[in-house]
Amino acid sequence: MGTSKTFEELSTSYVNLAALIRHLRQQEFMGTLHVIVDQYEAEVRLHGASEPAVAEIDRANGRASESDGAMERLLVHAREPGGRIAVYENREGPKESPAESNAGGAPVKRKSAAGAGAAFTSAFPASTTTATEENPDEMDWADLMDAGGKLIGAVERAVVYLGADFESAFRAARISLGDDYPFLDPTAGGLTYADRTITLNDQPAAKVFVSALSDCLRRVINKLAIGKDSKRFREIVAIELAVAARMRPNGLSQFTPQLNQIAGTRVL
Repeated sequence: MGTSKTFEELSTSYVNLAALIRHLRQQEFMGTLHVIVDQYEAEVRLHGASEPAVAEIDRANGRASESDGAMERLLVHAREPGGRIAVYENREGPKESPAESNAGGAPVKRKSAAGAGAAFTSAFPASTTTATEENPDEMDWADLMDAGGKLIGAVERAVVYLGADFESAFRAARISLGDDYPFLDPTAGGLTYADRTITLNDQPAAKVFVSALSDCLRRVINKLAIGKDSKRFREIVAIELAVAARMRPNGLSQFTPQLNQIAGTRVL
């Protein structure tokens, strides 16, 4: 007998999504969670204790796609109150995602799901990383360069989501700062960036590198954050920056105090 779709809504105002997912995995749950928060929509496919799969849904065409960082982005969105969570249980085991089919199943009882949300602490504790005051000569440049690459990548992803040309905006910002920070000037070949990775020919002082890159990305955002969608764009930037910070063991380290200024809104 096929599963039937019965809908029950939970709210991100009182349910900790990360805790709910952990609880359901511990219960060997088989099914799907459908999450809608403002303009963001995603599905989590649960296969018992196995790692869940997350598909983000493009609300313009209804298509679901999986990509790196999808779980982290979902959990950041799920911190916002007022979002909706629907739980579908597939008693015969997972077959198709509701994004691909209208099949679903009986929901998990509200008591169990809501209780899970209340029983666990937040999946996103306050970051313990702060800007360090080390001597630049003692700085871990490998870590700093990796953080810088991930920082640029987060902004790039937000700009691409907007539908704008990141490469040209980034280049223009670098040129505008070239007199103050020669290593940024793209015509000088001091810094190159590709696929979330930075290479430097000349190594400036660490604090100069952090300030220059932060100011450059802030200019990119300010140039593109125009019109009625500017607030939403800055929120997307903030989410991408928060995801980038959560995905690195050391967060974005020295860049952390700059994140709010880059996005133009609160990040962490």
